[in-house]
Amino acid sequence: MTKIAITGATGLLGRAIYSTLEPHHDVIGCGYRRATAPLVALDLSEQAEVCRFLDTYQPDVLIHAAAERKPDVCETDHAQTLALNVAASEYLATQCSQRGIRLFFISTDYVFDGAQPPYNEQAKTNPLNFYGQSKQRAEQAVLSIDPAHCVIRIPVLYGEVEYLAESAVTVIAEQLKASPSGAHDDWAVRYPTHVEDVALTLADLVALPAEKLGGIYHVSDTQAMTKYQMARTMAAQLGIDAEQLVALPEPTQSAARPHNCALQDTRLHKLGIAHHRDFASAIASVLSKHR
Repeated sequence: MTKIAITGATGLLGRAIYSTLEPHHDVIGCGYRRATAPLVALDLSEQAEVCRFLDTYQPDVLIHAAAERKPDVCETDHAQTLALNVAASEYLATQCSQRGIRLFFISTDYVFDGAQPPYNEQAKTNPLNFYGQSKQRAEQAVLSIDPAHCVIRIPVLYGEVEYLAESAVTVIAEQLKASPSGAHDDWAVRYPTHVEDVALTLADLVALPAEKLGGIYHVSDTQAMTKYQMARTMAAQLGIDAEQLVALPEPTQSAARPHNCALQDTRLHKLGIAHHRDFASAIASVLSKHR
Protein backbone atom coordinates (compact mmCIF):
# COMPACT_ATOMS: atom_id res chain seq x y z
CA MET A 1 0.00 0.00 0.00
CA THR A 2 1.42 3.37 -1.07
CA LYS A 3 1.50 6.19 1.48
CA ILE A 4 0.30 9.38 -0.19
CA ALA A 5 0.20 12.92 1.22
CA ILE A 6 -2.05 15.54 -0.36
CA THR A 7 -1.73 19.30 0.14
CA GLY A 8 -4.85 21.38 -0.42
CA ALA A 9 -7.03 18.45 0.64
CA THR A 10 -9.76 20.84 1.79
CA GLY A 11 -10.16 22.31 -1.70
CA LEU A 12 -12.32 21.24 -4.64
CA LEU A 13 -9.63 19.14 -6.33
CA GLY A 14 -7.91 18.02 -3.13
CA ARG A 15 -11.14 16.57 -1.71
CA ALA A 16 -11.70 14.54 -4.87
CA ILE A 17 -8.13 13.24 -4.84
CA TYR A 18 -8.43 12.29 -1.18
CA SER A 19 -11.76 10.47 -1.56
CA THR A 20 -10.58 8.65 -4.71
CA LEU A 21 -7.24 7.46 -3.31
CA GLU A 22 -8.15 6.87 0.34
CA PRO A 23 -9.93 3.49 -0.13
CA HIS A 24 -6.85 2.02 -1.84
CA HIS A 25 -3.87 3.72 -0.18
CA ASP A 26 -2.64 5.09 3.12
CA VAL A 27 -3.59 8.74 2.56
CA ILE A 28 -2.69 11.79 4.67
CA GLY A 29 -4.61 14.88 3.62
CA CYS A 30 -3.56 18.30 4.82
CA GLY A 31 -4.94 21.80 4.61
CA TYR A 32 -4.55 25.18 6.22
CA ARG A 33 -7.38 27.04 7.96
CA ARG A 34 -10.16 24.57 7.07
CA ALA A 35 -8.33 21.38 8.06
CA THR A 36 -10.20 19.28 10.62
CA ALA A 37 -9.59 15.65 11.62
CA PRO A 38 -8.72 13.37 9.95
CA LEU A 39 -6.97 16.06 7.88
CA VAL A 40 -3.70 17.51 9.18
CA ALA A 41 -3.22 21.28 9.55
CA LEU A 42 -0.12 22.41 7.63
CA ASP A 43 1.16 25.92 6.90
CA LEU A 44 3.18 25.58 3.72
CA SER A 45 4.89 28.94 4.35
CA GLU A 46 6.58 27.52 7.47
CA GLN A 47 9.53 25.50 6.22
CA ALA A 48 10.27 23.84 9.56
CA GLU A 49 6.64 22.73 9.74
CA VAL A 50 6.84 21.29 6.22
CA CYS A 51 9.96 19.27 7.10
CA ARG A 52 8.35 18.06 10.31
CA PHE A 53 5.29 16.91 8.38
CA LEU A 54 7.37 15.00 5.81
CA ASP A 55 9.57 13.39 8.46
CA THR A 56 6.62 12.45 10.66
CA TYR A 57 4.45 10.84 7.99
CA GLN A 58 7.19 9.78 5.53
CA PRO A 59 4.96 9.54 2.43
CA ASP A 60 6.03 7.70 -0.71
CA VAL A 61 4.14 10.24 -2.85
CA LEU A 62 3.16 13.88 -2.36
CA ILE A 63 0.40 15.40 -4.49
CA HIS A 64 0.73 19.17 -4.23
CA ALA A 65 -2.73 20.58 -4.98
CA ALA A 66 -2.63 23.67 -2.72
CA ALA A 67 -2.47 26.97 -4.63
CA GLU A 68 -3.90 30.42 -5.09
CA ARG A 69 -5.88 29.60 -8.21
CA LYS A 70 -8.05 32.68 -8.83
CA PRO A 71 -6.43 34.82 -11.57
CA ASP A 72 -8.07 38.06 -10.43
CA VAL A 73 -6.83 37.53 -6.85
CA CYS A 74 -3.33 36.77 -8.12
CA GLU A 75 -3.26 40.05 -10.05
CA THR A 76 -3.92 42.05 -6.87
CA ASP A 77 -1.66 40.14 -4.45
CA HIS A 78 1.61 39.20 -6.11
CA ALA A 79 3.45 38.56 -2.85
CA GLN A 80 0.99 35.98 -1.51
CA THR A 81 0.70 34.36 -4.93
CA LEU A 82 4.47 33.95 -5.20
CA ALA A 83 4.72 32.66 -1.63
CA LEU A 84 2.18 29.87 -2.13
CA ASN A 85 2.37 29.08 -5.83
CA VAL A 86 6.15 29.37 -6.28
CA ALA A 87 8.18 29.45 -3.05
CA ALA A 88 6.20 26.73 -1.24
CA SER A 89 6.20 24.51 -4.34
CA GLU A 90 9.94 24.94 -4.83
CA TYR A 91 10.64 24.08 -1.18
CA LEU A 92 8.40 21.02 -1.29
CA ALA A 93 10.14 19.85 -4.47
CA THR A 94 13.54 20.18 -2.81
CA GLN A 95 12.53 18.40 0.37
CA CYS A 96 10.74 15.60 -1.51
CA SER A 97 13.76 15.05 -3.73
CA GLN A 98 16.06 14.80 -0.72
CA ARG A 99 13.78 12.21 0.89
CA GLY A 100 13.03 10.15 -2.22
CA ILE A 101 9.36 11.21 -2.27
CA ARG A 102 7.64 11.26 -5.67
CA LEU A 103 6.07 14.69 -6.22
CA PHE A 104 3.03 15.42 -8.38
CA PHE A 105 2.66 19.20 -8.79
CA ILE A 106 -0.71 20.47 -10.00
CA SER A 107 -0.35 23.22 -12.61
CA THR A 108 -2.64 24.88 -15.15
CA ASP A 109 -3.42 25.37 -18.84
CA TYR A 110 -2.95 29.10 -18.16
CA VAL A 111 0.80 28.68 -18.67
CA PHE A 112 -0.10 29.04 -22.37
CA ASP A 113 -1.22 32.18 -24.20
CA GLY A 114 -4.04 30.45 -26.06
CA ALA A 115 -2.96 31.64 -29.50
CA GLN A 116 -2.02 28.32 -31.12
CA PRO A 117 -3.94 25.40 -29.59
CA PRO A 118 -3.83 22.52 -28.99
CA TYR A 119 -0.74 22.43 -26.78
CA ASN A 120 1.22 19.25 -26.20
CA GLU A 121 3.45 18.71 -23.18
CA GLN A 122 6.53 20.11 -24.94
CA ALA A 123 4.85 23.30 -26.23
CA LYS A 124 6.44 26.63 -25.30
CA THR A 125 4.74 28.37 -22.39
CA ASN A 126 3.78 32.05 -22.52
CA PRO A 127 1.32 32.96 -19.74
CA LEU A 128 -0.78 36.11 -20.08
CA ASN A 129 -1.63 36.72 -16.41
CA PHE A 130 0.19 36.57 -13.08
CA TYR A 131 -1.49 33.34 -12.05
CA GLY A 132 -0.14 31.63 -15.15
CA GLN A 133 3.26 33.25 -14.65
CA SER A 134 3.46 31.98 -11.07
CA LYS A 135 2.62 28.44 -12.18
CA GLN A 136 5.13 28.65 -15.02
CA ARG A 137 7.86 29.63 -12.54
CA ALA A 138 6.83 26.83 -10.19
CA GLU A 139 6.88 24.24 -12.99
CA GLN A 140 10.39 25.28 -13.98
CA ALA A 141 11.59 25.15 -10.37
CA VAL A 142 10.02 21.76 -9.65
CA LEU A 143 11.47 20.06 -12.72
CA SER A 144 14.90 21.68 -12.38
CA ILE A 145 15.15 20.38 -8.81
CA ASP A 146 14.26 16.82 -9.84
CA PRO A 147 13.32 15.67 -13.37
CA ALA A 148 11.61 12.66 -11.77
CA HIS A 149 8.97 14.97 -10.30
CA CYS A 150 5.72 15.23 -12.28
CA VAL A 151 3.85 18.37 -13.38
CA ILE A 152 0.12 17.83 -13.96
CA ARG A 153 -1.47 20.57 -16.08
CA ILE A 154 -5.25 20.87 -15.82
CA PRO A 155 -7.95 23.22 -17.20
CA VAL A 156 -10.96 24.75 -15.44
CA LEU A 157 -12.47 22.28 -12.95
CA TYR A 158 -15.89 21.40 -11.57
CA GLY A 159 -17.28 18.67 -9.35
CA GLU A 160 -18.94 18.14 -5.99
CA VAL A 161 -18.74 21.66 -4.56
CA GLU A 162 -19.49 22.79 -1.01
CA TYR A 163 -21.01 25.98 -2.44
CA LEU A 164 -21.61 27.05 -6.05
CA ALA A 165 -18.99 29.81 -6.09
CA GLU A 166 -16.26 27.30 -5.20
CA SER A 167 -15.71 26.48 -8.88
CA ALA A 168 -15.38 28.83 -11.86
CA VAL A 169 -17.86 26.51 -13.58
CA THR A 170 -20.57 26.12 -10.95
CA VAL A 171 -20.41 29.82 -10.05
CA ILE A 172 -22.18 30.29 -13.39
CA ALA A 173 -25.21 28.52 -11.90
CA GLU A 174 -25.19 30.98 -9.00
CA GLN A 175 -25.08 33.83 -11.51
CA LEU A 176 -27.98 32.29 -13.41
CA LYS A 177 -30.08 32.09 -10.26
CA ALA A 178 -29.36 35.74 -9.45
CA SER A 179 -29.86 36.97 -13.01
CA PRO A 180 -31.70 34.59 -15.40
CA SER A 181 -31.12 36.99 -18.29
CA GLY A 182 -27.51 37.87 -17.49
CA ALA A 183 -24.50 38.12 -19.80
CA HIS A 184 -21.75 35.48 -20.01
CA ASP A 185 -18.36 35.28 -21.74
CA ASP A 186 -18.70 33.75 -25.20
CA TRP A 187 -15.07 34.42 -26.21
CA ALA A 188 -12.71 32.23 -24.17
CA VAL A 189 -12.87 28.54 -25.06
CA ARG A 190 -12.66 26.25 -22.01
CA TYR A 191 -12.50 22.50 -21.44
CA PRO A 192 -14.36 21.93 -18.16
CA THR A 193 -12.97 18.84 -16.46
CA HIS A 194 -14.45 16.92 -13.54
CA VAL A 195 -12.17 16.77 -10.49
CA GLU A 196 -12.84 13.05 -10.10
CA ASP A 197 -11.38 12.42 -13.57
CA VAL A 198 -8.21 14.25 -12.54
CA ALA A 199 -8.12 12.16 -9.36
CA LEU A 200 -8.59 8.91 -11.29
CA THR A 201 -5.77 9.91 -13.63
CA LEU A 202 -3.49 10.56 -10.66
CA ALA A 203 -4.43 7.17 -9.22
CA ASP A 204 -3.36 5.53 -12.49
CA LEU A 205 -0.06 7.44 -12.55
CA VAL A 206 0.72 6.67 -8.90
CA ALA A 207 0.29 2.96 -9.69
CA LEU A 208 3.02 3.08 -12.34
CA PRO A 209 6.68 2.32 -11.50
CA ALA A 210 8.59 5.49 -10.58
CA GLU A 211 11.10 4.97 -13.40
CA LYS A 212 8.29 5.33 -15.97
CA LEU A 213 7.27 8.75 -14.68
CA GLY A 214 8.66 12.28 -14.59
CA GLY A 215 8.05 15.51 -16.49
CA ILE A 216 4.81 17.06 -17.72
CA TYR A 217 1.39 15.47 -18.18
CA HIS A 218 -1.78 17.05 -19.56
CA VAL A 219 -5.13 16.07 -18.04
CA SER A 220 -8.20 17.53 -19.72
CA ASP A 221 -11.65 16.69 -20.97
CA THR A 222 -12.29 17.27 -24.66
CA GLN A 223 -15.58 19.24 -24.79
CA ALA A 224 -14.87 22.81 -25.90
CA MET A 225 -17.25 25.30 -24.28
CA THR A 226 -17.39 29.00 -23.54
CA LYS A 227 -18.93 30.17 -20.27
CA TYR A 228 -21.98 31.24 -22.28
CA GLN A 229 -22.37 27.70 -23.63
CA MET A 230 -21.93 26.28 -20.13
CA ALA A 231 -24.57 28.74 -18.91
CA ARG A 232 -27.03 27.53 -21.55
CA THR A 233 -26.43 23.92 -20.49
CA MET A 234 -26.94 24.77 -16.83
CA ALA A 235 -29.99 26.91 -17.55
CA ALA A 236 -31.78 23.83 -18.84
CA GLN A 237 -31.00 22.03 -15.58
CA LEU A 238 -32.25 24.97 -13.48
CA GLY A 239 -35.48 25.50 -15.37
CA ILE A 240 -34.29 28.82 -16.81
CA ASP A 241 -35.02 29.89 -20.38
CA ALA A 242 -31.59 29.86 -22.07
CA GLU A 243 -32.84 32.18 -24.79
CA GLN A 244 -32.80 35.02 -22.25
CA LEU A 245 -29.03 34.78 -21.81
CA VAL A 246 -26.71 37.31 -23.41
CA ALA A 247 -23.45 36.27 -25.10
CA LEU A 248 -20.45 38.54 -24.53
CA PRO A 249 -18.06 38.38 -27.50
CA GLU A 250 -15.14 39.95 -25.61
CA PRO A 251 -13.47 39.10 -22.26
CA THR A 252 -14.40 41.27 -19.27
CA GLN A 253 -12.24 40.07 -16.34
CA SER A 254 -9.46 42.18 -14.82
CA ALA A 255 -6.80 39.51 -15.38
CA ALA A 256 -6.09 38.66 -19.02
CA ARG A 257 -7.36 35.27 -20.10
CA PRO A 258 -6.06 33.18 -23.01
CA HIS A 259 -8.48 32.51 -25.85
CA ASN A 260 -8.06 28.73 -26.15
CA CYS A 261 -5.60 26.63 -24.12
CA ALA A 262 -6.64 23.18 -25.31
CA LEU A 263 -4.35 20.61 -23.70
CA GLN A 264 -3.25 17.67 -25.84
CA ASP A 265 -2.65 14.68 -23.57
CA THR A 266 -0.17 12.79 -25.76
CA ARG A 267 1.71 11.15 -22.86
CA LEU A 268 -1.40 9.85 -21.11
CA HIS A 269 -2.69 8.55 -24.43
CA LYS A 270 0.47 6.48 -24.87
CA LEU A 271 -0.04 5.08 -21.37
CA GLY A 272 -3.66 4.18 -22.12
CA ILE A 273 -4.93 6.51 -19.39
CA ALA A 274 -8.17 8.36 -20.21
CA HIS A 275 -10.98 9.49 -17.92
CA HIS A 276 -13.74 11.65 -19.43
CA ARG A 277 -17.46 12.29 -18.92
CA ASP A 278 -20.29 14.15 -20.61
CA PHE A 279 -20.53 17.70 -19.27
CA ALA A 280 -24.31 18.03 -19.42
CA SER A 281 -25.03 14.91 -17.37
CA ALA A 282 -22.14 15.50 -14.96
CA ILE A 283 -23.07 19.12 -14.23
CA ALA A 284 -26.70 18.07 -13.78
CA SER A 285 -25.61 15.69 -11.03
CA VAL A 286 -23.58 18.42 -9.33
CA LEU A 287 -26.37 21.00 -9.52
CA SER A 288 -29.01 18.58 -8.23
CA LYS A 289 -27.51 19.02 -4.75
CA HIS A 290 -27.71 22.84 -4.86
CA ARG A 291 -31.23 23.63 -6.03
